[in-house]
Amino acid sequence: MGALLFVGLGCRPQPEEPDVFLIGIDGLDPDLTQRWMAAGRLPNLARLHQEGAYGRLRSREPLLSPLIWTTMVTGRAPQDHGILDFVEVDANGALVPITAARRQVPALWNLADANDLSSGFLGWYATFPAEEVRGFQVSDRIAFHQVQSARADQGVTFPEALSEDLRQELGEAVPDLNATRQRFLDDPGILLTPDGEKRLAQLAEIHATAEFYRRALPWLAQRHRPRLLGVYFELVDACGHLFMENAPPRRSDVTDADFAAFSGTVERCYVYQDEALGEILEIAGPETVILVVSDHGFKSGDLRPRTSGRADTGVAGLWHRLHGVVFVHGRGVLPGATLQNASVLDVPATVLALLGIPLSDELLGRPWSEIFNPQERPEIHEGVRRVERYRWTPSAPDIQPPSDSTLDKLQALGYIDASGGAPAHDADGRTASSYRNEGTSRAVDGDIDGALRAYSRALDLEPQDHEAMVLAARLATQQGKLDEASRLVKRATKIRPNNAFVQLERANLALRRGEWTQAESALGAAEALDDRITQLPLLRAQLANATGDSEKALAELERAESLTDAESLLGEIFLFRARVAAESDRLPEAEEALQKASQWVRDDALAPARGDVALARGAFEDAALAFRQAIANSPRDATLARKLGQALAGQGNLEAAREALRDALTKTVNNSEREGAYGDFALVEQMGGRDGEAITMLTRATRELPRSAALWAYLGAAYGRQGRLVEAQKAYEKAVDLEANALTLKTLAALVFAQDQERAIELWRRSLELKPDQEDVLAFLAAHAP
Repeated sequence: MGALLFVGLGCRPQPEEPDVFLIGIDGLDPDLTQRWMAAGRLPNLARLHQEGAYGRLRSREPLLSPLIWTTMVTGRAPQDHGILDFVEVDANGALVPITAARRQVPALWNLADANDLSSGFLGWYATFPAEEVRGFQVSDRIAFHQVQSARADQGVTFPEALSEDLRQELGEAVPDLNATRQRFLDDPGILLTPDGEKRLAQLAEIHATAEFYRRALPWLAQRHRPRLLGVYFELVDACGHLFMENAPPRRSDVTDADFAAFSGTVERCYVYQDEALGEILEIAGPETVILVVSDHGFKSGDLRPRTSGRADTGVAGLWHRLHGVVFVHGRGVLPGATLQNASVLDVPATVLALLGIPLSDELLGRPWSEIFNPQERPEIHEGVRRVERYRWTPSAPDIQPPSDSTLDKLQALGYIDASGGAPAHDADGRTASSYRNEGTSRAVDGDIDGALRAYSRALDLEPQDHEAMVLAARLATQQGKLDEASRLVKRATKIRPNNAFVQLERANLALRRGEWTQAESALGAAEALDDRITQLPLLRAQLANATGDSEKALAELERAESLTDAESLLGEIFLFRARVAAESDRLPEAEEALQKASQWVRDDALAPARGDVALARGAFEDAALAFRQAIANSPRDATLARKLGQALAGQGNLEAAREALRDALTKTVNNSEREGAYGDFALVEQMGGRDGEAITMLTRATRELPRSAALWAYLGAAYGRQGRLVEAQKAYEKAVDLEANALTLKTLAALVFAQDQERAIELWRRSLELKPDQEDVLAFLAAHAP
């Protein structure tokens, strides 16, 4: 047992029922739960909903079960608690399921133990070898599991003898394929394909575990009477990975046989889980607070990726949704209360507060005090005590070697590569995927440098890790380090050219470089692989906006929003929507998008969008302040420097605007950015009456960017203001040849009218075709056209 130094609360009488009952159900999705509760299929969850509090439970990326379930008993981010993968490599060089020895911070049972409170946990992720506690611990190696119990001879339970007692009392968790057929198939006698038989056999093992847990938990609770009781079920998540692709509406790639056999299996898994829940809830008494939580949701219906959730054909994590569910029921819970902005990080803080255990300042979550009556539960309101940190020394128990089939379920469910053998690892047994997951978790918390270090470590261990390359390239692109990003993307493309995320990162980099054709090509390749990845319409929106089609950009952003509940992506979607709407003079829409983005984006990251909206409002001082804040966060971003120049020019501070635009020109990484900065510079010079300086600068600009119609038009306008009409006409001729628009056509017509009236009329007509509502052009044509 790890040593944890803390002031105990003193011994209390052992209750008849637990004070807190924590029930984890992996992959329980809020939308599916609501649908089947409304249909009367989940009566036990429906009762908890009606009599207690309910909410969507925000998880955190990466959406991988061992990471999140450990966060839910520690209150710490994965990079802090240390459980960062499904597997590790043991001292003998064997690949084994992740163990409790990897955890670096105390869990709920350690804190209960240090405060003289008994606890009992059954089947919780990453709890092997079992730790010594006041009460009991039955690890995730007692039965079948998605990581497949290794059936270790020692360390499965605490007390050690409990393992044998359970087997004598309840028997083994033995798969019963016939019982699984009867329970989870609409037609138990239906003939299955070989693949269907394989998947049903995998479900039978997880079903056997769930049956064992629902029988074992009442026996354990009655025998040990813990103050804190916890249990973990994974059947719903396993069922989703194995059979969600067969659920309605039918997908074109699903065979008649598989749809007939498994179209109702996911719903049946939910119904089974609700039934099991009803049985174990009998353990609770009138004083018990019950928390039912899930670590993430699961994509269904039209949200399902084209890529399968199984390792042989797809990627498991791609099917997870950010939000799971939380139900809270029991003494002091306000009936009908709705939890707002609830997070998996809040779960341990709430449990500890209910138990009267002080909260450490290192905990990242908060107790859900708002759903409890303060008269009945004062301990979770004003009675919560705090300490700076928990002092705890983790134990380092021996790790038992796995059986040969230990990793089969992880491979079948898509969590690890099925190539076999121990992967590359460091001296501590950490794999490349462990470092990759750490990088993603650090990126979520805004630790970009730490994330890049973790991705680099993953690539040191596994130079062919295309996922780490893509993730690192995305951050490098975000930081404006395009050469570094390009190297990573080229490597990833060589390794996995037919990977949708590799193609999406190719598109992202091309967009940043202003290479529109290359971006469109990469987006087309990604779409052919999987058209239901959120980044696809998000990047299409960026391409549409960059090429002047704001209507298409907004439509693509709506599509992107419909495909995700991931807060990082939603924040990015609404920030970009605010920008597009602001630049299109749709101020109410821009302000609404900014308000929505503020739900998911850190305050400092909102600065660019705030600047865009303020600029659209004409609030130039506010815009300049916002863009300066944004530049402090992204000092290499030329667009931000350019927009600062626009805001300063709006204030009339032209010299400061010139300085900002000079800065923007030094930071540009593509022709589009450079064109925009030169164009803004020309406008500032015009505002200051410095047409000579504007002509000098624009002459240089058109030499650098000879195919920029916009810059030739700016140059023509500057010549025109100086009365140099021949030179103005030549510049406008060049602009029209490159890319005609209504304004350049109209202006050129005015310049040539005196010498070639027939051509002027033809130019005005072309201008009207592009923009029919030009009253001045209509008047010219009425007066001069035959």
